[in-house]
Amino acid sequence: MPANARRAAVTALARVHREGGYSNIVLDTLLEQEDWREEDRAFASRLFYGVIERRLTLDYVLAAHSSIKLKKLHPTVLEILRVGCYQLLYMDRVPAPAAVSEAVKLTRAMKQERSAGFVNAVLRAVDRDRVHLFDRLPEGDEGLAVRTSCPVHLLSLWRAAYGEKRMTELAESLNDPPPAYIRVNTLKTTVEDFCRVAEDAGIRLECVPRFPGCVRVENPAALKKLAQTFETCYYHQDMASQICCKALAPLPGERVADVCAAPGGKSLTAAQYMDNLGEILAGDLYPAKCDVLEKRAALYGVSILRTVVRDASAPCPEPLRGRFDRVVCDAPCSGLGVIRRKPEIRYKDPESFAALPETQYAILRETARMVRAGGVLQYSTCTLNPAENEAVAARFLEEHPDFVPRVLPLDAALWRNGEPSHELTLFPPEHGTDGFYIAGFIRRAEAGA
Repeated sequence: MPANARRAAVTALARVHREGGYSNIVLDTLLEQEDWREEDRAFASRLFYGVIERRLTLDYVLAAHSSIKLKKLHPTVLEILRVGCYQLLYMDRVPAPAAVSEAVKLTRAMKQERSAGFVNAVLRAVDRDRVHLFDRLPEGDEGLAVRTSCPVHLLSLWRAAYGEKRMTELAESLNDPPPAYIRVNTLKTTVEDFCRVAEDAGIRLECVPRFPGCVRVENPAALKKLAQTFETCYYHQDMASQICCKALAPLPGERVADVCAAPGGKSLTAAQYMDNLGEILAGDLYPAKCDVLEKRAALYGVSILRTVVRDASAPCPEPLRGRFDRVVCDAPCSGLGVIRRKPEIRYKDPESFAALPETQYAILRETARMVRAGGVLQYSTCTLNPAENEAVAARFLEEHPDFVPRVLPLDAALWRNGEPSHELTLFPPEHGTDGFYIAGFIRRAEAGA
């Protein structure tokens, strides 16, 4: 692979770790600046995401073989070492001599000539010691954190919330590639027709029996083989999000609101449940996102959707109060359930999302005002943190006697032991989905608007 793929990975990593940007945005922006061959793009992406995923493990190994503390190294040199070390440990197809020599060349090319010998020495030492790198791992959580690159604070959170076994399973699953799910757009085709065309194009599919329209794709890159006219017959949507839509169960002719809608997957899926009959009000804080959502809806044949720009945590406008049959509130969250897709989330300071439950509760409280008497309210997040999930739902019920729990209309096999029927937590190792939480409520029939 050409050196510029490695250089792109190093440059993107430095930006993420220095500026705290979202990994997918940083890398996509960088890769758009050149006309890349597909294999070079894939190689750069593998290095970039792999280093982020395995950063704790890589730093443990590098620290044990470096005469200089890692925090004292130039950021570029540190990222070059991480990229080189990742190739040595996790990329069997890259010969060790090539990984080392390319790292040394890159050090010089990125104006760090003085460190070229140091990079060479550290990576060669790592390569020589490869068999014994983890012989002296610390015991307990520190050792598990190094082995899985899952910070100790997350291990502690998940142990307290879900127990030792599930905590370990979650940590060990963080670096697994997430399964690829799509939603067949039944407003434009049938599941049978889509699968027939896709399979003819060499796409390996598996329909999910309990969720019609939900399809797992084994080779998602092959979706590019579909004819352009078929591109609006599906969209990417994790099974967890599709389960959320099934739990909401909107019906044709109803009024539905999606208060934190962008990028719009749940609104599109709701429109299919509704046979494109009724009304969907999709809200977001940013006008640009609403514009994109409207264009996306039109592209996918959804004519019942309109958008509104508003802060969902602000007082609910009078014209929206008591107007909707079903309202879904997929609140902003810490994202601890989607670490496999956004690996940098695991390293966030826990204090950075300590205030989220209050914001989530404010959104849920104001969203509840939109629900008509006898209507459905649904709260969800893509995180695995009881403070953002069960605690918010419990507080809402305690402070809103006009709402009662709603049994989620889903297969009972999805629930873990002891979880109430109006709440569902989805775990990646157990359900094969993103980590996700759903809670359902009904507004009492005698309640006023």
